Amino acid sequence: MMNKELVAELSRRLWQAGNQAGNGATAVDSAAVDSAAVDSAMADQLDGLELAYAVQGATHDLAIAAGERAIGYKVGLTARPARETFGADEPAAGYLLASRLLGDGEPLATAGLFAPLAEVEVAFTLGEALPGPRVTARDVRDATAAVAPAFEIVDSRWRGGARTLPMLVADNTNAARAMVGPAVAPSAAMDLSKIAATLTIGSRTVPGSAAAVMGDPAEAVAWLARHLLRDGRRLEAGDIVLSGTLCAPTAISAGDRLVADLGELGRIALDVN
Repeated sequence: MMNKELVAELSRRLWQAGNQAGNGATAVDSAAVDSAAVDSAMADQLDGLELAYAVQGATHDLAIAAGERAIGYKVGLTARPARETFGADEPAAGYLLASRLLGDGEPLATAGLFAPLAEVEVAFTLGEALPGPRVTARDVRDATAAVAPAFEIVDSRWRGGARTLPMLVADNTNAARAMVGPAVAPSAAMDLSKIAATLTIGSRTVPGSAAAVMGDPAEAVAWLARHLLRDGRRLEAGDIVLSGTLCAPTAISAGDRLVADLGELGRIALDVN
């Protein structure tokens, strides 16, 4: 039997930790920020993915109850090395909230974040729903209305970061902020699996490849569609999906300017405050 009290307590704490940016924490008030993180010792009771996804679902419900709006999903652990780090047999899924999506030109505020990392992604906007247990990458391409370069900012609400797969999943796979760049209409000539990326942060450059995302970002979206079906959910028309990072997650700090170049998919820039 699932421990409903544990689910309620962990979801409440993780939700509160993720919302501290609005309660007066400042970029320099590191002690206050750290004190808002959830004690990782509490995660010792997370004994599997079923419980972890239940906690994630409960944080989603808290968000909706607080007036938030879900706009789609993210896929994590799409690269084999990342799955191996967490001993995962498959990727992990999380949800996206409208309030965490940055507008074009809007800077990223680091106040209230713990140890943010930048990821470069391909964002899909679906034009059709993707039902059924056998969704393929071809189905995803056929159902996609637009693709775009995107940044995802990941950040763990656990003090010291997630050290186990259930911790990562319970904390909404570290979803924190996102920015989606100019949309591009998909075409038969565009092979997303061949896209190379370069993330530039000042004098640092981080190379990346869409092939690192399960061989093809569309494969990650297809996995997500099949994963959601296990709980009777499905990807719907209008959903945005961040399909997984092309570059290694990279530490960022106030004052940074991030520029990601995804070749024919375009460029996206983000200033960090």
